[in-house]
Amino acid sequence: KGNARAGKVEKVEVEELPSPSGIAEWTPQRIAAIQRLFGEGFDGPASQERARDLVNPIGLNEQMTVLDASARLGSAARTIAKETGAWVDGLEMDELLMEEAVRLSAKAGLAKKAVIRKLELDDHEVKEHKRDAIVIREGLYQISDRERIFKTLCDLLKPSSHLLMTEFLSVPGKGQEERAEWGALHRTSPRLFELDELREGLSKVGFDVRVAKDETKAYKAMLLNGILRFGKPVPKEPVLRELQEWVMWEVEYWARTYNALEAGGITMHRIHAVTPMSDPTKM
Repeated sequence: KGNARAGKVEKVEVEELPSPSGIAEWTPQRIAAIQRLFGEGFDGPASQERARDLVNPIGLNEQMTVLDASARLGSAARTIAKETGAWVDGLEMDELLMEEAVRLSAKAGLAKKAVIRKLELDDHEVKEHKRDAIVIREGLYQISDRERIFKTLCDLLKPSSHLLMTEFLSVPGKGQEERAEWGALHRTSPRLFELDELREGLSKVGFDVRVAKDETKAYKAMLLNGILRFGKPVPKEPVLRELQEWVMWEVEYWARTYNALEAGGITMHRIHAVTPMSDPTKM
């Protein structure tokens, strides 16, 4: 009996760790990995600085309201609320991202000033209030309703109010292979606007496009710095085993983004447009 027991091999259960599927889906692991890469509460390179630069020209204050139409983890919403005093509503349709954004706003003491909710632009709760500004960070290319988007945005703003965007745009005939490799990492193919198409769409519904600035060079530098900073050894903060594959996938995603920008297949533009003085629906 003793020999039989000695020869028995005990079954050891190996913990199955979820792996990235290869597309940009939001799982708890990816949400943790992107913050591991860029910092707690941040969903991309230099999120805080870019949000600050986006709204600085318009002089927001505590009497004003802002709609963040691409909230993700709420980094822009919290930066705007904290630094300007404005009241910010953030829209995020992904349940897990929204829940993490709500947690982060509460942790920052901004649960009432930077409110992230699972709503879409045409939901009643969004349309019942007109805002002083709408912020969109790299969000247009993921919206399927291209025909109505500019009219929807215009209708959500008060007269003489501001649409502030940073957006990936496409350049015909340039960097097509790199753009396709970047696009292949998304759940649905990115529907990128060209700059002239974006200007025309905004102008057609009454926006005055004040700024359409190519910020590709500065964005690439921010992105590269973020990845390089992560690559430096941090002995006190090793990447948890269950996050290692996810962090590597996240680095791959941003490396492909960089390659597409470098090849000219996509650009990063900052857009500032203003609604007419009179509400066009009442003219």
